[in-house]
Amino acid sequence: MSASTTRRKFLELLGLTAGATIAGATVFGKSTPDEEILTLNAEEQEFMLMYERWMDEFLKVIKIQKDEPHNMDNHKRMMALTEIADEWKTQINTYMQDKKFATIYHASVERMKKEIQNV
Repeated sequence: MSASTTRRKFLELLGLTAGATIAGATVFGKSTPDEEILTLNAEEQEFMLMYERWMDEFLKVIKIQKDEPHNMDNHKRMMALTEIADEWKTQINTYMQDKKFATIYHASVERMKKEIQNV
């Protein structure tokens, strides 16, 4: 599976098919994403912090994939990270009922999407 296929599968897991509209950088007004996360309930905060760590790891794997496309260990790590994201689908759908969570989550996904494009 190519890096672009894996990225596409990951974004599809998050509900970001081609043409989807998601929150932009102005979503947070004068506060930062980290400050906004603190306005969520404890369970949602914990998830978003875990998700942010996961995104950081996923971005590292994407960069390695670009630089070393035949690195099998990295490919296995990418698959494992994609499986983790798949396991979160039900939990994310539940949290998305909270508009504040949905806004923060979509902004995080947008940040990651931009970083993937710049890798």
